[in-house]
Amino acid sequence: MGWIIFFAGTMAIFFFTGSYKKWSRLWHAGVIAMAELYAIDSTLIALGAFSYQYPSPFIGKLPVFYWLSSFFGGATLAYFYPARKVFRLPYIVLSAFLFLLLELVMHFFGYFNYHNWTPLRSFFLDIIGLAAVIWAWERVNEIRSRET
Repeated sequence: MGWIIFFAGTMAIFFFTGSYKKWSRLWHAGVIAMAELYAIDSTLIALGAFSYQYPSPFIGKLPVFYWLSSFFGGATLAYFYPARKVFRLPYIVLSAFLFLLLELVMHFFGYFNYHNWTPLRSFFLDIIGLAAVIWAWERVNEIRSRET
């Protein structure tokens, strides 16, 4: 149930913030976030860093609703990405911190277990992961703008 609530929350944020109005520009960020999350989390699960719990549909040891939530999370991340360069790094760090807080809540309720991993490692991986989503999304938008 927790992963369904997590998914519904990310979807609600996407729609309530108006991110959906820029759908054609943002959906790429969502797909990139899904691919990245699957690649990173599947690898870390296989290495025994952490695991997910509770009965829910899984895909590659990832809860399906958690994985699907990354689409809306990635699109929302891109929607609010600052135009001014001075705010970009603080934005990524703040976003990583908020994502870490959500991870800790899910850990508290038993949906996520640390094995050979720590919240600090998650925080730094989140910074790198979110920056990678934005970087790839910007590259896709550059390519799309050249084609039009």
